[in-house]
Amino acid sequence: MTATSTALSTTDVPTDRQPGLARGLTVDDAVRIAAALEASLAPSTRILYAHLWRVWSRWCAERGIDPLPADPAALAAYLVERAAEGTAVVTLDVACVAIRHVHLQQGLANPAETELVRQVRLGLRRTYGTAPRRLARPLTTAEIRQILAAIDTSVPIGIRDTAIILLGYASAMRGSELAELTLADIDHEPAGTLITIRHSKTDPEHRGQRVAVAHGTHAATDPVAALAAWTRLRRQQLGNDPDEGAGRALFTRIWQTRISDQPLGNWVVARMLRQRAEQAGLDGTRITAHSLRAGHATTAVLAGVPLHRIAAQTRHKDLGVLLNRYIRPVEALATTSSRDLGL
Repeated sequence: MTATSTALSTTDVPTDRQPGLARGLTVDDAVRIAAALEASLAPSTRILYAHLWRVWSRWCAERGIDPLPADPAALAAYLVERAAEGTAVVTLDVACVAIRHVHLQQGLANPAETELVRQVRLGLRRTYGTAPRRLARPLTTAEIRQILAAIDTSVPIGIRDTAIILLGYASAMRGSELAELTLADIDHEPAGTLITIRHSKTDPEHRGQRVAVAHGTHAATDPVAALAAWTRLRRQQLGNDPDEGAGRALFTRIWQTRISDQPLGNWVVARMLRQRAEQAGLDGTRITAHSLRAGHATTAVLAGVPLHRIAAQTRHKDLGVLLNRYIRPVEALATTSSRDLGL
């Protein structure tokens, strides 16, 4: 599987497990069915499932165990070992879903549904809990300025990274959404920029979502200006042909000073942001692509922005997630009675 292949394809499982064609079906029928199955999952989900399946397969290979069909006892041992190593229970739950997905694709029983695995998972929840252990650290506006100040914007990669950071922070987009943007998704307006998000985990049917980004009040941190500067370079590389923007990635890889046409992988945004933060003197341990989105939400809360406006920008359908993850922690720090103890 290549970096740009997002499907958990039949090449990820043993070929002797692949089901044959039913009577009367052609190879073309099978290809169309496979394409429909691939489209049933978001690209980021397919990447995640493929990664988790490879991790499980490597664990099995080290022990001489067949990963497909999975022995429930082996799966139970795998879960217990990973939990003991520090893997969060919620991550192991997703691993079980990925393993289930591959088994069902091959017409095999789901090993995670056996009583043994169910009881082991229950025990792990009681032992380790289900709360995420390492949430991304929200970045403040001051930290964004600190990161940007250390970036050389006289070179293409500096212009690109500045645009990614400011657009991600101002739009509250996910890292995967930033990586999947195309030139055609950007509409520059007098008041700012309108962005079309064609693929999102909160929009599984790909109806499309629109996000607005306003001009900044400071030239050095204006997300609209930063995006326009990168877009100009990107279009120059394409020859300034307006039709060239259709389907072409907005943010692409750069080799030395040469802008390529190769889209960024989903994890490049996170790696870039962490590296840029560390270069600026920040601790990058808990900085991920989500630090931009989380930073937008928490900074907006501190600025007194109403909940409905934050939810409209972040596109949270479940306001409980927005409240519990971003707003209540900020409120707790603001109202804690520990401030009045005279310590």
